[in-house]
This record gives sequence, C-alpha cells and structure tokens, in this order.
Amino acid sequence: MSDTLQQLADCARDQATRDGLVAQIEVARRQSSESAHRCADANAALAGELADVEKLESMSMTRILAGLRGRRDTDLDRERAEAEATRYAAASEEARRVMAQREVDSLEARISEYADLDDRRRELLVLREAEVAADPAAASAAARLTEVASAMGALEAELVQLAEAEAAAHQVYGALSAASKHLESAASWSTYDTFLGGGMLGDMAKYNQLDKAGELMRQADAALSHFATELADVDIDGVGGLQITEMNRTFDVWFDNIFSDLAVRERINQAKQRVAQVSSAVGSTASHLRLRREIAIESQDRLSAEREGLLTGSQPAGS
Repeated sequence: MSDTLQQLADCARDQATRDGLVAQIEVARRQSSESAHRCADANAALAGELADVEKLESMSMTRILAGLRGRRDTDLDRERAEAEATRYAAASEEARRVMAQREVDSLEARISEYADLDDRRRELLVLREAEVAADPAAASAAARLTEVASAMGALEAELVQLAEAEAAAHQVYGALSAASKHLESAASWSTYDTFLGGGMLGDMAKYNQLDKAGELMRQADAALSHFATELADVDIDGVGGLQITEMNRTFDVWFDNIFSDLAVRERINQAKQRVAQVSSAVGSTASHLRLRREIAIESQDRLSAEREGLLTGSQPAGS
C-alpha cells in the first residue's frame, strides 16, 4: 500500500473513531444534565428532611405536641432515619453527577484531538488524485484500492469500539455478579432475622452484607452509565431489550420509611430480582457485541485479501 493509501486508511479510522465519540458525548451530556437535576432534587429533599428533624429536636409546638402524645422519641427516630436515608441518596446523586461530568470532559478532550481531521482528509484526497492521474492504465485498480483503504480504516475503528463496549459490559457484569452473592447472603440472614428471631447478630450480619452489596451495586450503576456511552458509538441504545435509562439508578439500597424486618426482606428480594434481570440483559448484549466483532473481522480479512489481489494483479478491479 502506498504511503498516501495508508494515510487515507488511518484517516478513515480516525473519522470513524471521531464519529463514535460524537455519538458517545450526546449520551454523556444527556446523562450529565439529568444527573445534575436529580442531584438538585435530592439536595432539596435533604434540606426538607433535616428541617423535620430540627423541628422535633428544638423547642417547638411540634415537639410539645409529640411529647404530649407520648410518641416524640418514635417520631424523632423515624425522622432521623429518613434524614439519613435522604442524605445517603443525596450523596449518591452527587457522586453520579461528578462521574457524569467527568465522562463528558474526557470525551470532549478526545474529540478535540481530531480537530484537523477534515482538512487532513481533503489534502490526502488531492494527493491520491494526483497519483491516479499519473498512471491512467491502473486508474480502475487505484480507485478501488482507495475505497478498500477507507473501508479497512473504518473497520479498524469499529473493532476498537466493539472491544471497548465489551470491556464495559464485563465491568458491569462483574460488579453485578459480586453484588448478587452479597444479596443472597443478606437474604438468608434476613429470613433468619424475620422468622427465627435473629436478634442483634442477625441484624449485624444482614446489614454488613447489604453494605457490601450496596457498594457493588453503586459500582454497577456507574459502570452502566459508562456502558451507555460505549454502546452509542456502535449504534446500540439498549441492553438486551432494556433501555439504559430504565436500568440506571435502580441499585441504591437505602431503607427510607422501612421499620420492619419483613419490609427490609422484601426490598432485598426486589434488589435480587433487579440484579438478575440486568445481568441477563448485559450478558445478551455482550453476546451481540461478540457477534458484531466476528463479522467485522471477517470483513476485514476479505478486504485484506482483495487489497493484496489488486496490488499483485491477481484480482482485477471490480471482480
């Protein structure tokens, strides 16, 4: 392959990469905007919950009435628990907001690396036209070689994009698999606690497993957001039939307004079902990505053989 052809192939690869990054940043910006709004809502909710706690803690009519009814401690405990749950939610939303903005910033930096791409491609096409004009007898083969070079460059970029999407899928799946194990353990302790009077030991074991599962599910949630951007440049907007937006932000485990072991057990079971559902969807999408990669490799091999035939003269142009 001539130096100009190789540069055109590189240019086609870079163009496909840039186009993919542009598709990614549209998703990332949308997620960042949505995350910023959710963060503001969570902080507003937290302010309201803290105000409720303050009312019960201070000398106020609310405190007096609660005391007269003989349930001030119960009300205060409930409000404090709800405030802590809301604080947890606000912190999670802030972490998501920061991560979403970080993704946008990273993509913007990568896109800026291709600022001169269009000018470079135009210059290369002018050079290639001059090469073709210099040998009219080989014009047909030369034109096809230019097409093959561009197609191979685009395929090279596609294979990188597919590999990145597969890696993101494995990251999600790994976090979900680990979270599932801790949820299973939490469910066993919750059953013991609910029906067999597990007491303090059961509570400690259950919430220890929930803490671990919650952290892993937050990791999976962040990985899902990144997975959404990686799927954008390979033209996939859902995971196994589920839209990404339907799966994000479903893995936080805080038990607001839950004051019974039975309710906690039900929430754990719901989390288990959700993890299983999304794990299956991610696995299905990963299989689709592998199939796409195999097809791209076959196309790459076919084009490589055609290029060799054109260069050696063993394959006429257009055959």
